Amino acid sequence: MTPSPANLRLPADISDSEAEAALRRIETADPDVGTDARHVFEVLSWGEGPSLLKQARLQTWLWYELPCKYIDGAPGYMGRLAGAAAVLMDELGLHRYAAICRSDTTAEVHRAFDERDSEGVAALQAAMRDSGIVPPDLDDFEWNTYMGPDEADARAAVEDALEAAVAAGELTVGARGWRAAQKRIAAAALDDDHDDQPGQSWRTALVTERLARWVSQGDTMSEAVGAARAQVANLLLHPAEPPSDVAAALRVPIWLLARFGDEQPLTQVGNLRVAFVREVHEDCPWRVIEPPPPYQQRHVEADDPILSALRHWLQRANALRKRHNKLHRTQAGAKMTQDAALAWQRLTHHLFPNGWDGFVVENAVLALLCSGGEIADAELDAQVAEAAAECGWRSWHDGEQITPSAHAVSWAFSESLRLWEACGFLASTGTWPDQRLALTEAGTAAMLARLRHTAAGPSNPPF
Repeated sequence: MTPSPANLRLPADISDSEAEAALRRIETADPDVGTDARHVFEVLSWGEGPSLLKQARLQTWLWYELPCKYIDGAPGYMGRLAGAAAVLMDELGLHRYAAICRSDTTAEVHRAFDERDSEGVAALQAAMRDSGIVPPDLDDFEWNTYMGPDEADARAAVEDALEAAVAAGELTVGARGWRAAQKRIAAAALDDDHDDQPGQSWRTALVTERLARWVSQGDTMSEAVGAARAQVANLLLHPAEPPSDVAAALRVPIWLLARFGDEQPLTQVGNLRVAFVREVHEDCPWRVIEPPPPYQQRHVEADDPILSALRHWLQRANALRKRHNKLHRTQAGAKMTQDAALAWQRLTHHLFPNGWDGFVVENAVLALLCSGGEIADAELDAQVAEAAAECGWRSWHDGEQITPSAHAVSWAFSESLRLWEACGFLASTGTWPDQRLALTEAGTAAMLARLRHTAAGPSNPPF
């Protein structure tokens, strides 16, 4: 592997007058190249001077903006401007940047875009990925596609750290283990002190920004939802500590994954076969009465709402996957039977269902957390129904649109309620209609982990 030439200086060390002198020398030697070079300099420095010249900015311009944003259309314009950029970089002593402009990679990206956009995008993505300085997603963090100012600043700080590591030879792109090294450097940079916010790291600053957006989204939907999110937001600034015995906290789903095996056939309507359902009920950890009376014996999956809810949960977490007429345990699912920490991460991140049920469950959890202890079942249903009405949820009844009732909320929450009680996440006291609900210690940790995954995650979907 041929080493890249080194920059003789840092862009921050180049003065405005030196940059202007370099541009004048290029214009004197070749006015046409000089005109292009001055354009390149203004674009890459945002008109703010040479200190803003960065490898990440150069790559974005070369591989994305040049083929996608210019409407010049003259044959060879991409190569012409890339060549002028190379001359400029050499004149400024930024020889590594000049080599990128002249590289086979840049030529290939331009060629691919000349062929068709899909080929160009594929070449662009490969070039960015293999440059080494594009911040990777981490095991506990994913970047947003559309970033707020704090996240954009954090990403720039990580790009700078990766570029410095490449320049210093601490990160050799293509060497064995380089992607793992890239993640270590990125994580360290993300957790480094923020330049402008004392006491904050880049990570905490962008998490705070994401949480603020999550609360703001709640305010937009409903005053009640926004207030509930604001009340728990500070609890989500840092990852929730899992229970001391994670395996015990996840005993029920891990037990089912282990009992499941590699695959199970499904019925024509997509349910688990009767034979497996009966096998599960021989010693399932959520059975209360042993043995159940004949009228409570389970014969099909639909007879057991806890088994059905467990299956749906494991499928959301990609521990089980349906293919044709079978339900397969994935590689991740097999690992989860042996790695409780992995199981905790994946299962808590996918604890809530989707759609209307997901809205109900998330806001029921907010009500539980905001209650400061326990809350009456009827009060919880009423609070969530009120929030649903404010958010514009509607259902059809006798040909008319109506706001969701407390009964509709109770029905949507029932599957998760049973599941969480079976898993020890939720405790109930009293009987209907005076039942009261409270999260256990393990349940609180699980719910906070799920909410943080949503609120501080990469996309912040409403539900």
